[in-house]
Amino acid sequence: MTSVHQPCRLPVVASEPLSVPLADVDGLRTALDPEGCPPLPKRFLRHADEQSVVAVRAVQRAIAAIPGIDCSRHGVIAAPCQAGRIASSQTLSKYADGGGVTVSTHIVPQASLHSLAAAVSVGLGMHGPSLGVGGGPRALQEGLLTTAALVDTPGVDGWWLVASELVGEPQLNADGQAGDATSARVEAVALLVSPASAAAPSPQWWLPVDESLATPHAPSIVSAVHHLLAAAAAREAA
Repeated sequence: MTSVHQPCRLPVVASEPLSVPLADVDGLRTALDPEGCPPLPKRFLRHADEQSVVAVRAVQRAIAAIPGIDCSRHGVIAAPCQAGRIASSQTLSKYADGGGVTVSTHIVPQASLHSLAAAVSVGLGMHGPSLGVGGGPRALQEGLLTTAALVDTPGVDGWWLVASELVGEPQLNADGQAGDATSARVEAVALLVSPASAAAPSPQWWLPVDESLATPHAPSIVSAVHHLLAAAAAREAA
């Protein structure tokens, strides 16, 4: 196991960013699966949080771009930023009006810290460990540090680090529904990190990670990861 107290470099095999207007997320729930990736079970994303929906689709696109990849022994590290905010608002509004009977049984499994990791793992048939980390504004940093600590876990051929966030703050109406869904978007980035012992494509980037990791100032997860990978590529080329 890699110690986060020592500088290390993550071998990043693939990166897939996805940014979707909040108003268009529902369309992704029932969209066709990309060719070349494991199909999702029917209606699998029906009750999933918005960040989970976009994250699963980002991972699917990344898988589809790597011909012949076997993800069955992969693990998932999810790093969502404040996931479940809209569902929680809706739940609180309904609870105030109608009491506990109005609370959906989906709120805990679909809006918790580990929900995104579980959606990717279960939906795409990955049998390695899955866990959620972060949950707040530093979710990406905490996800990178966790990946560095677990990258060499025996029996795991690769790790999917999936960071996500809701960019913009939609105004919610009295029922907790997003009344201006066009003003916000949901973003996710899927990174495939493969340990040196795994039979996987060669890394495209060697991403430096240490305990003092600081994500550059960026307006979103997608732009932050783009900056980090661009800096890593420039450092390797120097």
